[in-house]
Amino acid sequence: MESIIALEELIKDNETKIALQEKQIKNHETGVYRLSRMGLASAENSLELATQLVEKYKKMLEQLQSIEGEALREKEQLVILAERKKYFDAQPSRIKLNKEESSDKKLEVLRILDELPEGIQFEDKELLEMAEKSLELNLSDLDEFHAKLEDIKSEFKAIKEQIEDENLQEFQTIDFLIPLVVLHFYVLKSNIQDHIKSINEKASQKQKDLEEEKNEQIKKIEESYKEQEELLQAKQTDKNTKKQELLDIQSTMKTLSNKLLKTKNIKIEKAIEKRFPGFPKYEDWWIRELWSSHQAYFALYRWKKIINQLCVTTEQKKAWSIIFDRWVFIKKLLNDKGKLAYHYHFAFDSLLSTYAELEEELIVKNIESMETIINKITAKEDFTKNVSFHKVITSYLQFKTEKINKSSKQKEEDVLF
Repeated sequence: MESIIALEELIKDNETKIALQEKQIKNHETGVYRLSRMGLASAENSLELATQLVEKYKKMLEQLQSIEGEALREKEQLVILAERKKYFDAQPSRIKLNKEESSDKKLEVLRILDELPEGIQFEDKELLEMAEKSLELNLSDLDEFHAKLEDIKSEFKAIKEQIEDENLQEFQTIDFLIPLVVLHFYVLKSNIQDHIKSINEKASQKQKDLEEEKNEQIKKIEESYKEQEELLQAKQTDKNTKKQELLDIQSTMKTLSNKLLKTKNIKIEKAIEKRFPGFPKYEDWWIRELWSSHQAYFALYRWKKIINQLCVTTEQKKAWSIIFDRWVFIKKLLNDKGKLAYHYHFAFDSLLSTYAELEEELIVKNIESMETIINKITAKEDFTKNVSFHKVITSYLQFKTEKINKSSKQKEEDVLF
């Protein structure tokens, strides 16, 4: 439960503060590190406050863990209970109307309220503290991913149960990895889509703000022009008005008119909406011929690079590199098992198609067309070149050699003595 985890984390945080303050005070008393009077008073005050909070949060945790709670012992408590009921009945509305807290925190409070067992109620301040810790730990996202993983596992199990092949063998490693890799693909796709959506919303808002700013400038210029126009009419009817005054007003009106025309002609570029085109299709022969033909390896490399370019953030690119390695591992292992693993292979592909919209190219014409393209590209590549950071003696090889030599030397010394 999110609220329990949040409370446990709040207890841990304050216990850490207690340990830190106790260490500071101990160091002061033993003379290891002297604190000023103000520093000592601050440490003692922080220790007392953290201790009180730990006791408070532990009581809240005990109350939450004991769903039944304690029975009301005295009838006098019914009056207090009625008042408390009014307070807690209005709690959701009060939280929503709280202008000092962010929308995310208020939504998290409402989520916690929904999941609290019947009879368990916390003060607004306490709920806000729990919500802040819950948001810090991203507990709602973890719950969502856990639920999605359970769905994938359930569907994977259902697919396997439909297989009637007596020769089918269970692959424990594959059984464990397939749902995880499918989930990772799903999370990567969702994450990319969310970032693109955020980018589009920001671009759209920027365009809207620029248009509003332009309209506001036009409105101000038109108002100024109207004021000058009214002033000119008033001056023209005034016999005491000098000719130079009229000329100045007319000059101002001309300047405003030019400025208005220039402002109206300002073009605000329409925000170009980005979109996620989906993962490109892969081809089975890339995996089947991997390490046997450079065309297959190069095609797989290009496919990986295309998806890498779809990633918006550095974190997504790093995640994709890991996901790709695991995907290739599973596909290669299943390919090497041949017909024995066809059902597993199909289950894996089906789950990826459902949850990540990752599909294999099935149209023969497209497969042959891609093969032609890959052959043309690889024909121009120089496969005799190494990468710029090429080094035969790697840093790990050096580390390993030194470690082995050191171990061997130690064994020799042990024998001598």
